This record gives sequence, C-alpha cells and structure tokens, in this order.
Amino acid sequence: EEGKFITIAGNNTSGKTTLIKLISGLLPSNNSIAIGYSYVNNERIHDHTKEIGVVFGNNLNSFLFEDVYKEMAFPLENLNIDPKEIESRILEIAKLFGISNLLDKKIVDLTKSEKQQLLIAIALLHKPKLLLLDNPFSMIDRITKDKILVRLLEYKKKNNLSIILTTVDLEEALYSDYLYIINKGNLVIEGKPTLVMQEDTLINKLGLNLPFMVDLSLKFKFYNIQDDIELDMDRMVDTLWK
Repeated sequence: EEGKFITIAGNNTSGKTTLIKLISGLLPSNNSIAIGYSYVNNERIHDHTKEIGVVFGNNLNSFLFEDVYKEMAFPLENLNIDPKEIESRILEIAKLFGISNLLDKKIVDLTKSEKQQLLIAIALLHKPKLLLLDNPFSMIDRITKDKILVRLLEYKKKNNLSIILTTVDLEEALYSDYLYIINKGNLVIEGKPTLVMQEDTLINKLGLNLPFMVDLSLKFKFYNIQDDIELDMDRMVDTLWK
C-alpha cells in the first residue's frame, strides 16, 4: 500500500533477495508485477524505473567514482537535473542522514557502515516513490541502524514514501507498519509486527530471533507478570515496580 513501510523477514534461503529483484525488474517473471499503474518486465518498464530506489546489502563495491560528492551527483546528472538543484538535494539528504561530513571524502576512505549509509542516501536522491532495501543494515552497528531507521521514517512521512525492507533481524521490523515472514519462497505468517512476533515458537523454528524486548515481554506474559508487549525498557521497569 502506498506510503507504508513493509518488512519481509526470513532466513538466508527464504527468497528475500529474489523477491526484491523481481519487484525491481532485475529478474524476469512469468507473472504480472504491477507498481502503481505500470507493469514490470514489459515494454513499459521505463515508466516506473525512476520511481524506484534500490539498495542491496552486498553491493558495497558498486561505486563508479572516487569522490563521494561525484558519486551522489552522477545519477541526478543522468536525469538532466539542474546543477543547483543537484547540490541542494545532496546537501539536504546528507544532512538528513547525518553524512554531511562524508561529502568531501574519497570512497576508499569510508568504512563499510559509511558506504552503506551513502548507498541509502543515493537511492533517495531522485525522490523515488518506492524504496527497496535488501538487508541493508548488516554492516551497520545497532545505534547507527536505529538512527537511520528513524530518519527514514521522517523522510517517509514527509514524502509519502513506500518502503519494502528485507531482513533477518526482526528488530528492524519493529519500525514497520506490517510484517511478512517467508520461508523457502512461501508466505508463512503476516500481520502487525508485534502480533506476528507473538508466534515465537514458529519464528524460532524458522531460524529467526525475537527482539530482546519482545522476547522478555512474552516471558513475562507467560508468568502473568504483564499483559502486553512492551518495547520501552524504562516503561517496563516502571510497570514491574508497581
């Protein structure tokens, strides 16, 4: 649904990357895949390619230029965007994601985490309507990951961006509106993230781990210590002390 943040979770053989490649048109499909009013994998594919941003987690060596700024400017130059508008967009997106300090650096001098943040920023520069993120946070520490996800939510709300995130980390799914869990190409369970995560036995069988706060909440529910899932540690402590 337009403007929603969807997470698709599953283990490393579940088919997440294949699904992202199908949606983006990078793999052919025998079925119909529609994005908005355009179909993927036919003569109208160019109608929607400008509306999609894609980031793959294993794509850290895909840069074309030595300089960060040139790397960010290149896709906008290909769209014949005015140089002043290019500079404005780069400065705006760099500020939003906290990477302004990287603009004067060389790609080779960036850490894996910084490269991944750069790829996410680049994917948004042309103002897509749909952002596809295929396990993009595997190289990023927890604190930085949380900051990026919060900023993505801000950008999504302001620009009515739709997001599809694939991951093996259910912590990331807590930021989304809806969660699908797949296994070997099949949909296993879907729903609001915190409701899906209450199927802890099934989730463990699929090789996924529950977020710490969800797992703790479910244990407390089992022993009738609390009634609902609590994601905030301070609020949980306050509840337990009452």
